Amino acid sequence: MKIGYFGEKGAYSNIAAERLAEGEYVPYKFIRSIFDGINKGEIDLGVVPIENSIEGAVSETYDNLYRDNLFIVKEYYLRISHCLIGFPDSEIDDIRYVHSHPQALAQCSDFIFSHNFIPVSEYDTAGSVEIVKGLKDKARAAIASELAASIYGMHIIQREIENNKNNYTRFFLLSKSPEKPDGKTKTSMVFSTSNTPGALYRVLSIFDKYSINMSKIESRPVKFNPFNYIFFVDIENNKNTENAINEIKNIAGTLKILGTYKDASFNFNS
Repeated sequence: MKIGYFGEKGAYSNIAAERLAEGEYVPYKFIRSIFDGINKGEIDLGVVPIENSIEGAVSETYDNLYRDNLFIVKEYYLRISHCLIGFPDSEIDDIRYVHSHPQALAQCSDFIFSHNFIPVSEYDTAGSVEIVKGLKDKARAAIASELAASIYGMHIIQREIENNKNNYTRFFLLSKSPEKPDGKTKTSMVFSTSNTPGALYRVLSIFDKYSINMSKIESRPVKFNPFNYIFFVDIENNKNTENAINEIKNIAGTLKILGTYKDASFNFNS
């Protein structure tokens, strides 16, 4: 079993992958490459970030879920604890530049601002540690996980530098085939509506009609069709879900089920 994830070894996606599935873990530099890797048979499953509790949606993941034909089979909420990582003899006063993924830099913006550091964007958190190590410059540090510091033999200068300690990233496990789990489940879907008054309300009112809780809604622009939108929705399933989906099919412009999976949103202590 091969499981693809976004970033280098030690990235938060790597940590999430190890908690979502067992097997051989394969790093990818782009989120889209994970989707392609599954479709080409390079990997069996893929792990992608979908949203962060502070910085919001990962747009690239949403766009690829809409474009592709893979299914969400699991979700996981990972507590994100960022570390400032440098050389073994580096101290915080030595640092002038901090390297990391743009989301990690944003999540640590208060710390960066308070120390007058200059942020440098990289494609990945763990990869930024490897980059800083290669630069051999005490004035540079990275923001990444404790695991990344250990993997690349670097020093943790300070732990828990994120703006908000309630910092979680939600990850999806993707597969070519859907699953039908038991117990408390969610369903993710994407739909479009006509650009007319009340069109979105008519779809959303169906969830109310069947007492279905909508736990997430995210709008994304339709590519090549300016100022038209599609809507990603997560619902908490009940006995009426199938009836609700059938009604939505009759009034939505398009409807695509992205997957049904066990609800993991209670697990905020991992």
